[in-house]
Amino acid sequence: MNIATIAALAAALGLPAFSQQGATKIVTEDGRPALALDEAFAARLRSGNTAPDAPAPVPAVFSAPAPVLPLPADANHAAVKETAEERNRRMEWWRDAKFGMFIHYGLYSGLAGEWKGKPGGSEWIQKNVEADTDSYAAEALPLFKPREGLTEEWAQLAQDAGCRYVVLTSKHHEGFGLFDSAQTDYDAKSAINRDIIREYVDSCRKRGLKAGLYHSVIDWHHPSYDNTICPDLCYPAGQAEMLKKKNILRDHAAYQKYLHAQVRELMTRYAPIDIMWWDYSQGAMEGAKGWKAPELMDMVRSINPGVIMNNRLYAYSGLNRDQAGTLDLRCGDYITPERFIPRRGYPGVDWESCMTVSDKWGYNRYDTNVKSPETVIEKLVECVTKGGNLLLNVNPMADGTIPEKVAATMRGVGQWLKINGEAVYGTRAFTELDQPASINRNGDIFVFLTPPPDKGPAQPPSEGTMKELTEGAEYARMQPLDSTGYEEDEGTTITLPTGYSRAVLLGDNTALPVVNGTVLFKAHEHSKTPCSVIKLSK
Repeated sequence: MNIATIAALAAALGLPAFSQQGATKIVTEDGRPALALDEAFAARLRSGNTAPDAPAPVPAVFSAPAPVLPLPADANHAAVKETAEERNRRMEWWRDAKFGMFIHYGLYSGLAGEWKGKPGGSEWIQKNVEADTDSYAAEALPLFKPREGLTEEWAQLAQDAGCRYVVLTSKHHEGFGLFDSAQTDYDAKSAINRDIIREYVDSCRKRGLKAGLYHSVIDWHHPSYDNTICPDLCYPAGQAEMLKKKNILRDHAAYQKYLHAQVRELMTRYAPIDIMWWDYSQGAMEGAKGWKAPELMDMVRSINPGVIMNNRLYAYSGLNRDQAGTLDLRCGDYITPERFIPRRGYPGVDWESCMTVSDKWGYNRYDTNVKSPETVIEKLVECVTKGGNLLLNVNPMADGTIPEKVAATMRGVGQWLKINGEAVYGTRAFTELDQPASINRNGDIFVFLTPPPDKGPAQPPSEGTMKELTEGAEYARMQPLDSTGYEEDEGTTITLPTGYSRAVLLGDNTALPVVNGTVLFKAHEHSKTPCSVIKLSK
């Protein structure tokens, strides 16, 4: 097709003249010159939008095939009434956020890992020492002394760390609530005349952070909770023995009524709650039988239509590595792998890995193995480039102070995100390169590279990160590391996808030379952060 033919066709279709769009090169066709259109204009032609200032098409990963919705109810599940488009709009902020801060705080925080002078565990200490709730409360309540302003410090740390949302324990398995509940006197309001959840929600809102609540459906305090429905589900032997001695009969229907009433309080008094992070179910103690889950989920959604819920009202603890990323959307909006990052991600499923800065969820004075910012950044990058989120736990002490080493790690991650945040927030996994990468709505690709040699030994990556599977083919998801844990001195070669011509190192906006469609990156020459990021654009 020669120039005259193209011009005539453009005029007939009402397209812009050649003077209104760029030309990248002149080629010949049958010995005659022909004009090649630039990539942006060609993309507009393909999309049917020929305005000179038309935005580039949004990458396909932002409009992946949606699940078939709505879904009908059955005996164990509430119906999903929204359309796929409505669900995608509701989930969008969470998918964009990528990084949240988890906070485990309760009576166990005051015990600090000790039971009557001996090591006993953290948030599970009541079960570990098999204590009944009366003995447990007698030991723990006097030690629970949250000081004024603690939630302001939590929210500020989350903001400094670059987190976009926070999830706080409203009630853990011990049964003690951090809120003002009319259903019980086993709560912070009755114990210390404080409503920690009210303070927390206000502190988050002040900083523009999304506020979520972790709520345990297991309860080691309420006498009606019937652990015999699933004997394998954790329960303190001392509590069972005490109820037997007192001839207190279990009435799980009464406990379900209590559970629903407390959740209604949380939904109405502190609305809007952005995330309900349920914990957790096992065996027969799940769904309708365990928690009247269909009614519970319907109630939560009716009060907070925008709420996002995980799937732990059903038989999923987060430790099930063999679940293969399946999710019935009637069970919740996302999967929560615990302490691990799925080997292949969970393509087509929303997921969030929950991990700890130190080794424990609750505060424990013996817990001194605090991860470095570099290690956390590697985990965050791994989640982002596999299509998930990272929810990272901190563990305040009795007075609410977050241990300084833990806080320092969080702030270190925040410093990295100040430089490289555009490669994280609002992106989706990009799996067409050998290196881990993400892509934003503008089509910019961000390539994550391993640390430079002067940063000390690297932590080993999570299980399976060297090779991943996508559409049945093996490909490298994380950089192959040498024996020191870093790139070899000759550097890393990045092959730019078709149509991409520019490569810039985030942080100092250093333009990297592109030669024959490739970039050679040597970390020791350029890197100033724990993980370098190169932005590829057209």
